[in-house]
Amino acid sequence: MDSFFGIGFPELVLILIVAGIVMGPERIGMAARWLGRTTAQLQKISRGFVRQLNQELDNSSDGQALKETMQELQQLRKELTDLRGEVTQTTSEATKSGRQAFEDINNSIKPPSLKLPAAPSVPATDTPSNGKESAAGQNGVGGAKVEEDKMDTAVPQLPTLLDIPDDPE
Repeated sequence: MDSFFGIGFPELVLILIVAGIVMGPERIGMAARWLGRTTAQLQKISRGFVRQLNQELDNSSDGQALKETMQELQQLRKELTDLRGEVTQTTSEATKSGRQAFEDINNSIKPPSLKLPAAPSVPATDTPSNGKESAAGQNGVGGAKVEEDKMDTAVPQLPTLLDIPDDPE
């Protein structure tokens, strides 16, 4: 009994105590019996009314039309729920594609992150070498060419993006 007309259990106990003090023990018993009889009569009248209404609806052709209308209403409610789901799905897909397009635009404005390619390996020469050429290669004369190749393939660093605050004027 959580709440009865906004009256909780503590308030109900307080009302009964005040009623017991005001009416006295004899009249409180009579009031409780009267309240019980009145409640029982109201329930009996309510059940009779509902029973008679259902009987009239079942017997008349209007009742059948009312039942059909209720079934159509339930069908329309189901279709509305399905349509709502489709609209929600469509809008979420459109929103998702819009966000993706926005990200693509933002990414197209930013410079791509450039990575330096790996240094090319120096292939071994298949030409017959005499002692002079191999000694020159070991002394660094051939190594200078490798350094020049690295400098040619290196990609220069691009400047980073700067945050420039808007002009307040």
